Amino acid sequence: MSTPAVSFLQASGKPFRVFDTDVDGVDFSTIDIGAFFAEQMGMPGERVYKSLMASAQGTLVMGLVPVTQKISLKHLALAVGKKKATMVPPEKAEELSGSVIGGISPFGLDTPMPIVIDQGAFAHPTIAVSGGSRELKVELTPADLVDMLGATIADISIT
Repeated sequence: MSTPAVSFLQASGKPFRVFDTDVDGVDFSTIDIGAFFAEQMGMPGERVYKSLMASAQGTLVMGLVPVTQKISLKHLALAVGKKKATMVPPEKAEELSGSVIGGISPFGLDTPMPIVIDQGAFAHPTIAVSGGSRELKVELTPADLVDMLGATIADISIT
């Protein structure tokens, strides 16, 4: 399966690995989505990152944090020069990204926006993010992720 995210990664020329996860029959409204994908990939949750979309005083921004942690909206806002942020409702995040919850990728977004990656990503040789669908996840180095996205690095996760 190809997605805009995978096409973006292929065009970058940077190395990455694709995970094709089995989501048949999974009711995503009743499970911890992050823990599910970490188990599917055989990776610890601190290396699997979720893409969360927020509005920081009218500026759309995406924060990437481990699935084992929550996002600090205050720190996310500060990372883009704003004072506060609120989460974008799931339906709006799906519309803006062109993907469904559990499959929103920082690559190939329908609506471009600043990306902020939690600094903890650099404690790992590689991390995984969504490949643009619930079924696809991609693994790459944090440095390549920052380079390809022009992302900001900040302390945006909380336990």
